[in-house]
Amino acid sequence: MSKKLILIKLGGSLITDKTKPFTVRGEVIADLTRQIKEALDEDKNLSLIIGNGGGSFPHYPAVKYQMNDGIKNEKQKYGFCAVQDAAAQLNRIIVSQLLKAGVNACSINPSSMIIAENDKIKEFFIQPIIEMIKLGIVPVLYGDIIIDKKLGAKIFSTERLLAELALRFQKSKIKVDMVIHNGLTKGVLDRNGSLIKLINKKNFKTFEKIFYQTKGYDVTGGMSHKVKECLNLSRYKIKSLIINGTSKKNLLKKAILGKKVEGTIIK
Repeated sequence: MSKKLILIKLGGSLITDKTKPFTVRGEVIADLTRQIKEALDEDKNLSLIIGNGGGSFPHYPAVKYQMNDGIKNEKQKYGFCAVQDAAAQLNRIIVSQLLKAGVNACSINPSSMIIAENDKIKEFFIQPIIEMIKLGIVPVLYGDIIIDKKLGAKIFSTERLLAELALRFQKSKIKVDMVIHNGLTKGVLDRNGSLIKLINKKNFKTFEKIFYQTKGYDVTGGMSHKVKECLNLSRYKIKSLIINGTSKKNLLKKAILGKKVEGTIIK
């Protein structure tokens, strides 16, 4: 594939109010989808894959039914379905808004593509995603709950999903240029609210102890988890960028187009 390929995460804390179950931030979603459309219009040599976080949608039933423990009883079988349904609902809202903005966007259901065993992926059928990109369609994935042969079920974060996808692309000789994470803050912050501009393997242990964490439902590990997944990608020379998705300065559009923006670089 000759086109530039960028993976974009729309954070759950950004697109929903994580302190209120099943509550979207409509204006934020509309602004982000507009920027994505404008970036695609300006750079015809661009392919995107989008992954949206779950925010207050799947996190709420995940906590209610204790789905981090897998499936151990009948109630958790219902919990599996409730989490998957909630995650899919939010994804459909994102896809609908992208379509409204004029983006050729298509929902991809991770729970139908991935099988794990003891929290390790055994099967991941990525071919439909590759074929969509070739057609000029933007696949839109999301943090989901998946079947785990040993545990019954496993919650699979958007960060991990995009990271796993990027690594499989690399193995298939498909170059991933960058992963852009959009959140509520201007990047990774310390406890004083100051921006940490660069994180790498050398300084991660120092910074991990002082990360600022957002409030609300989160069963996927928060900022520390996000940075660890990005550092894993850096081993394969894939750079990650964490920026403020609420900014009215078109940061996402600029980042997609390769312009320098305020944020945290992980490489």
